[in-house]
Amino acid sequence: MEPDELAQVEGMVVDQQTDVLYAAQEDVGIWRMRADLTGTPVLFDKVREFGVPGTYDPETEECTPGADPGYGGRRLTADAEGLTIYYRDDRKGYLLASSQGDNTFAVYRKEGANAYLGQFRVGELDGVDGVEHSDGSTVLNVPLGDFDEGVFIAHDGENTPAVADRENTNFKFTKWDAIAGELDLDVDTDGWDPRD
Repeated sequence: MEPDELAQVEGMVVDQQTDVLYAAQEDVGIWRMRADLTGTPVLFDKVREFGVPGTYDPETEECTPGADPGYGGRRLTADAEGLTIYYRDDRKGYLLASSQGDNTFAVYRKEGANAYLGQFRVGELDGVDGVEHSDGSTVLNVPLGDFDEGVFIAHDGENTPAVADRENTNFKFTKWDAIAGELDLDVDTDGWDPRD
């Protein structure tokens, strides 16, 4: 982030079951607030780098972090980016957040105080590269083609092999049951549909 710039909100999602808005602020963390923007926002998880002073390098247009005063969180590595929600039919589900700095996705309960449930990475498989520098994702709780138990789709900001003279990005599709199995999450293919 450049001097005199505030941390941007990089991703937002509204829980259509509870009218709660979640917002990922890149160098801060994840906020929870009423979707009508009344009330007081709650910062329920912070990035590790939260509160770490930095020195701006105009040559690289990046900040070099200084000593960590210990104000940050333990789960997200800046930038906090895209958010998506996996819905279950019992009004429960999961909030998934892109932790861009370490190429992982954090998973929280979408209800209550948003308890942290774990983290996963979309890695390389059968010669296809994994997800790096993801700006966002989406998740579906219904069968889709070969994805019988639902699908997680993530932006891959550094697709390989690289293409000369241009940024090479794409999307990676992962079976929801593969993610759910690793983190002991529920699979609900009769999931809630906001149109119901």
